[in-house]
Amino acid sequence: MRAAVNQRIRINILRVGMLLMLPILVFARPHLQVNGTAHEVMEAIGVLTLIAGVLGRFWSILYLGGRKNSEVMQDGPFSMTRNPLYFFSTVAAFGIGLMMGALSFAILIGGAVGLILYLTARREAAFLHQEFGATYDAYAGRVPFFLPDPRLFRAAPEAVFRTGPLRRNLFDAFVFLSFIPLVELLDVFKQHFALSGFLLW
Repeated sequence: MRAAVNQRIRINILRVGMLLMLPILVFARPHLQVNGTAHEVMEAIGVLTLIAGVLGRFWSILYLGGRKNSEVMQDGPFSMTRNPLYFFSTVAAFGIGLMMGALSFAILIGGAVGLILYLTARREAAFLHQEFGATYDAYAGRVPFFLPDPRLFRAAPEAVFRTGPLRRNLFDAFVFLSFIPLVELLDVFKQHFALSGFLLW
């Protein structure tokens, strides 16, 4: 009998990964000149991408909150992808990379976070198949696994939301959003101390 996925393990892996990336944040320098127009444009796109990911996470939590592994959620963002929370987390991580002014770093961090969440989602899918059988199989046959298909969107006229999961998700949102001032501080730090570092494209 397959047990539900231990989310604490996934969270700890992501936290360790973020700590391991700190040296890259400090010592990497983008190919684009800091404070140059191209760098500023990429950084702005990164901020917008990060915010879109955070808002998408909130949207997903509104529908999922408190019901994970207890039913097959199929409305709202879950009508477009079976894993919207993980998809939007990957989007937010990609945005952090863009804020650094380097597409390669965006692909690195977004790809690493996406891979961890993708593998977690595969294990969760096996549990949901075992737990809900034909109901989940029909849902899986209709809705993409990870990348959303907006054409499939549907939502009931009314939905009941739980505030507890939203409050818990607020901490994750602050962690993501804290990268906005952090990246700005790092830019100032690098300029002030003229760190050479290694080049990122």
